[in-house]
Amino acid sequence: MGLFSFLKRKPESEETVVPANGIKALAEGILFEDDGIFLKWGSDPEAGKYYAKKEFRADRVIYLWGEKSILGGLRLPFKTICWHHKQHGDTRAFESLEFSLEGADAKDKFQELKDYIEPILADPRVPEDIKQGDLLLEWRIKAVKISLSFFNKENPKVLLEIGWWL
Repeated sequence: MGLFSFLKRKPESEETVVPANGIKALAEGILFEDDGIFLKWGSDPEAGKYYAKKEFRADRVIYLWGEKSILGGLRLPFKTICWHHKQHGDTRAFESLEFSLEGADAKDKFQELKDYIEPILADPRVPEDIKQGDLLLEWRIKAVKISLSFFNKENPKVLLEIGWWL
């Protein structure tokens, strides 16, 4: 113990308080409601090893969380993609959560998700630069953006992204 050791910053507690409400928790992170697991935005997705599976690609690591319940009961198979060019060093950061579905059911799933999210988060913002046949809805909660997209190309696709962007 040195002379000025009392001036050193004490390490913050690693214990995270799990919010009781997944919607209120969004500004700070994602609450997997059925498991009571809370992942803070910017945290290491490897911490706690809560993912069901991890896949490596040349330019990214994909964390498959499995089917999880968020936002008061929205249950979907979620994943997180950590792109190597966006990460700093060897440490990865939990910055987003996404769900996607391609094929004939995509349009119906888009409407189902829209009908679920709108009563919770109010009216979305609709960007003006949308291509014909595509739909994009956005909600903001502090530094968190929730976007729901429908792409109507050869193979229709719905994409729900919840992410922390600073």
